[in-house]
Amino acid sequence: MASVLDRCAPFLIALAYFACGIVLYSLDLAQLVYDDDIGPSTRVRVLVLAATCLPILLRRSHPLLGLALASVPVAVDAALGVSLPVWLAYGDLLFAATLYGSARLSVVLERAPIVPVLLLAVGIGVALDDLRVGVFVAAMGALLVMLPIWWGRSVRTHREAADTERAKARALARVAELDRASAVTAERQRLARDLHDIVAGHLSAIAIQSEAALRLGDSNPEKAVTVLESVRSNSVEALREMQTMVALLRSDGGDRTDDDAATAGRLANLSVLVASAEASGTPVTVDTVDLPGMDADVDVTAYRIIQESLTNATKHAPGQAVHIALRVDGRELTISVTNPLGADTPTDDAVGHGLRNIVDRAAVVGGRARSAATDGLWRTEAHLPIRNGTGDPS
Repeated sequence: MASVLDRCAPFLIALAYFACGIVLYSLDLAQLVYDDDIGPSTRVRVLVLAATCLPILLRRSHPLLGLALASVPVAVDAALGVSLPVWLAYGDLLFAATLYGSARLSVVLERAPIVPVLLLAVGIGVALDDLRVGVFVAAMGALLVMLPIWWGRSVRTHREAADTERAKARALARVAELDRASAVTAERQRLARDLHDIVAGHLSAIAIQSEAALRLGDSNPEKAVTVLESVRSNSVEALREMQTMVALLRSDGGDRTDDDAATAGRLANLSVLVASAEASGTPVTVDTVDLPGMDADVDVTAYRIIQESLTNATKHAPGQAVHIALRVDGRELTISVTNPLGADTPTDDAVGHGLRNIVDRAAVVGGRARSAATDGLWRTEAHLPIRNGTGDPS
């Protein structure tokens, strides 16, 4: 329905101007400048008006062409004696050309008539030696020529501003959509890392320890029982961490604290990881220092990096000694985990989800990490920023 009205609008506007002109001519109210001589017949006036109204059909599709075509009958009307209906129709074409024409045409139309109208008003006033006539011509020029142009410029400016705001709104909506998608992706990656740490870490330890318990079942029952106790401990810890993660996923996040943010232990629980690795037959030594207070995410990240490093060591170099060193250098916590290379230790630091998770976890908290083989040793080293409880660098 709207499209039909848009197509019919130029015709209806032209018809309205023509009908109003007929009424004004019939009531003898159309003439703006009267002469003592007998003017042209009403039929001639109507033909000139029709010739002015016809180009209005082009007001949307070809506004400049319509304005140019209408200028001919307008010039004829000026020669016969200026009449109001013709100039009202011509004013609509000036308005349309300013509004729908090119940006350059709009600017030209806004500035071009000012000087000619003023010169015409002054010239006529001087020629007739009548200041009132000059003022009248200037007023009619402003009303019939410049006013439609300024009105068109005003409408065009407001439309362009509205279009700009709509474009900004669409851009902001798109940015919000991308941010939302990025947040979802980041959360999925975080959950994938946590699931990998929980499932892979604990299940790898359980698998290795179960194998050791089976091997020690007859030769060293007491040691086998110790290993099975570690298996149970790993199983319970894995279940606890899974329950914690499920609880976090079910919560709405409105009343979460830093302690709730962690789905795993902290560096204070490092002895649990060491005991689990040693139960698997991997000797572990730890060099640590007094650690300052740090954010929960940094604490958990450090714990997870050590957990993944121990899992890799027990999996790829079983029975080889692992050395863990923690040190604080100013605002940075440095973690170093080294162990001799095993027979199946990968030598490419881009292999495996675990190694990628170590790098990703460090990057999330603003740190860096790298794992590589050097001089017969596999070394994982991470540098994490130490923050205080507010999240600012201490």
